[in-house]
Formats: sequence, structure tokens, C-alpha cells
Amino acid sequence: MNWKVSLLLSLALVAPLPSSAQKPAPNREPKQLEGTAAPDAWETLRAARADLAEAGTLEASFTQTFVPTGFSSGEKETGKLALALPDCLRWDYRDPYPKSFLLCGGNAWAWNSKDKTGRRYAVDRKTEPGLDLLLLGVDDLKTRYKATASPLDDGRIEISLAPKAKISPIKQAILVVEGKGAAGDRRLVQVSYRDAEGNQTRFDLTDYREIPRRGTTFSPPSGIVWDDER
Repeated sequence: MNWKVSLLLSLALVAPLPSSAQKPAPNREPKQLEGTAAPDAWETLRAARADLAEAGTLEASFTQTFVPTGFSSGEKETGKLALALPDCLRWDYRDPYPKSFLLCGGNAWAWNSKDKTGRRYAVDRKTEPGLDLLLLGVDDLKTRYKATASPLDDGRIEISLAPKAKISPIKQAILVVEGKGAAGDRRLVQVSYRDAEGNQTRFDLTDYREIPRRGTTFSPPSGIVWDDER
């Protein structure tokens, strides 16, 4: 799977549902997420995404692990993720190779500040693969994906999403939600997916913190030679 599709799938899985799906469910008490009975996958996902949107502009540290098909281990990269939901997300990879990705509105940018070169393209959020996870509400997602949830030993909730369509760029997605703590403070702490070729990508997210939206965080940098792509 190419870098563009991989990026969009990653953004879609972390981003919240649209405003119509961010309304809290009738029962959003913490005990629903912590309960010993099987949690409801869709309501857990709805609550976690709503909390992310309500939290304002956030930054988190991430570790990305890519495991090619047929291998038991893979390469790791680390960096920072910034979220100004529902419109903008930015990934700044720092180690081992610096690179950045920004999605804001209907545009996306990918660049390497050291090389002073980058790619810029328009994004149709309705047709890009994987972005239905970003755009559609829970009721619509239920017609496209199968979802199951199970509690983990540490109190977190693991949500598994599998597309119902036979042909899809994403074969399975796993999301882990921090289930402990007060309502309004639930976070996605792990996002992983397997693509059509069997490659696995996992993002571990830690150290969420609020950041001011002012500044240039969600603007493409100047001094970059942009190659426009379709």
C-alpha cells in the first residue's frame, strides 16, 4: 500500500466522527467502558472520538511499527501527532528519518524539511479509501463494517473493525481505547491495521496534552518546493 493511502487510513482511524455522530450516547457512564460484560464496540468508539473532539487542540507522541507480510517484527519510527479536529491532523516523524504529513480541510501535504521538497494534493474525503471511517456516522458505518469489542486486562477496550466488502484497501483495523478515568477523558492509545497485502501498521499513542492552535502547526511550511499531485 502506497504512502498516501497509508497516511489517509491512519488519519481516518484517529480522527473523530462528524458532528452528527459526536453527540453522546444516552448512557456514557465510565462503567460501560470498564464493565466486565462485553462492551458495545460502536458506543465505545463513538464516546472516545467525541472526547477527542471535545478536548480541543491536542498533541501526542507516537511510535509507528511496520511489519511486512511474512515477518514477525518490523521497523519502528517515532514522532509527534497534532490534532485540531475535525479539520486538521499533522504527523511529524523525527527518528530515524524526519518527514511530515499534514491533512487540513480538503488538502494534504507531505514533505521533508531537510530536502526542501514536498508533495501537495487535493483530498476528496468522500472517495479516498478509508476516509469513510472519518466521514460517516455510526449507523452508516454499521452497514460497511463488522465491529466487535473486548475488555483487556488493564481496563482498556479493544475494538476490531472488518470491512463487509470483499475488496477493500484495509482488511482489519484494531483500535484500543483507554477505558479508565472520568467520562470526557477517553483516548485512543493504539491504532493498527492490516492492508490487502498482509502488511501490518501499528501506532502507539502516548502523552496526550493540550496545545494552543495559534502559530504555524497546521499550515504547510514556507521554503518548500511543492510537487502538485492528483
